[in-house]
Order: sequence, then C-alpha cells, then structure tokens
Amino acid sequence: MQFNQEKADDSLYDYLIEHIDTMRDSSSGSSSDNISGEYTNQKLEEMKKVFAQELIHVFREEETQFYEHFEEKIGAIVEENKEMWQPMLTIQEEFTYYRNAILEQIRLFVHQYEESIPIDHVLNWQRKALQAFDYAGRAFMKEAIYHMNEQMQLKEAMILELSSPIILIQKKTGLLPLIGHIDEQRGQVIVEHTLKQCTESELTRLYIDLSGVRDITTFVAQRIMQLATALKLVGVKTTLCGMRPEMAQTAVQLGISFKDIDIVSELTHALRSNYAL
Repeated sequence: MQFNQEKADDSLYDYLIEHIDTMRDSSSGSSSDNISGEYTNQKLEEMKKVFAQELIHVFREEETQFYEHFEEKIGAIVEENKEMWQPMLTIQEEFTYYRNAILEQIRLFVHQYEESIPIDHVLNWQRKALQAFDYAGRAFMKEAIYHMNEQMQLKEAMILELSSPIILIQKKTGLLPLIGHIDEQRGQVIVEHTLKQCTESELTRLYIDLSGVRDITTFVAQRIMQLATALKLVGVKTTLCGMRPEMAQTAVQLGISFKDIDIVSELTHALRSNYAL
C-alpha cells in the first residue's frame, strides 16, 4: 500500500497514540526506581503520559507550530509538578527510554508496510523524534533549574530571617544576639526583621550582643547605626554589648563612631543594670 506524506504522518500519529501505553510500560521501572512514595510515582507516571502525548504531535503538526505549543506545555508540566523536583531531575533518564520506545514503534509501524514507505520519509520521522527529545531535555532542565533556584532563594531568605531572632528577656525588653559574618544581604534583613519584631512585641529596649560577630567593618557599623536610629524613631532604646577589644580597636582605626548609642562591655553587665531598674 502506497501512502502520501500527509496520510503517512497521520497514520503514524494514530499508531503511536494507540500504542502509548505500550511505550510507557516499556519505560516503567527506570526513574521510578530512584524515587519513593505511591503519590510521587503516580504523579510521575501521569507526567510521563502527558509528555508522550504532547511529543507525538511532532509527527502531525507543522514543526514551528509544534515547538511553540510544546514549549508552553513543558512549562505547564513542570509548574504543576514542581513539588517533586528530585524525581523531576531523574526524568532525563526517562527521555532515553521513551526515545528508544518511540523509535521502536516507528520501526514496527514501517515494518507493517514493508518497503512502501520511502526511506527518506522514515528518516525524517526519526529526525523529528530525536530533535523533539533533545529539545524536551533542554527545556525540562531549564525549567527545573529555574524553579530550584527559586526554592533556594526562598529557603535562603528564611534562613536569613531566622538568623536574627529577638529573645524576649523581660516585658518590653529584648535581646538580639548577632553571630557570624554579616554581609549586605543579611545586614538588610537584620534591620528589617528587627524593626518588625520590636514593633510587634512592643519593645522599649533592645540589647544587641556583638560577641558572636566575627569582625566589624564600616558596613556592619553603618547597619548597626541605621538600626539604632530606626529603633529610636519607634521608641526603642538600643544598647550595644559584647564588643571585643580587637573589634573596638578596628572601629577606632576605621573611624567608626557609635555616638548616641549606649555601649556596655558585656551582656551580663547590661542585664544586671536592666534588672536593677
């Protein structure tokens, strides 16, 4: 039986749709072996089926139109399944299984018609399949990396916020222990988060313990001054404590001034004075 090109494309498309479960079954047990959980496996299988159904359109649609639609669909698939990024990364392995499965189905389809389908037409089908899988692999990884970076930024913001907790030591009195290195991003978070916490807790006094800060720089000093000034405007008196001798020496050398801010050598002294009030 002789086919024209359009009929051959439609026939192949219908054949692949009919055998889509066969292709999916042939790839089962690959990436799903690397993940756990009935729900996750089910979601992965659903995603694989939708992906295969969309990719098969490359044999029926005009290629430019196909890739415009395919890109949108991949983005939607990734967005709908972004809660399972670890298995999403292993989907790259699934591409290899599906690619081989589709190429095998193309071979079986062509075999049905013996030599009635021109070799150029068969090669073009293979080219379309391989090109679509290459495109899908790049698109999936691009989307996955984008969403993972987004999640990492959210987690980093949460960590930064948790790294500047205010401890309530007495009614309307709080302690802010600063630990480690303070860079520009963390410094801004400290200022914003401290102002918010002091306002919500209705504090009137805040002790800032610097004993855990690695070093003091002009930037750190500016952020502390900015924080103290802002706190003063909302009615919170600030006291610095725990500044080590080497930090004090560095501050003098850098010309850093903490004027208008109460300074106490040690936190214990500051707390004794507070409780004595």
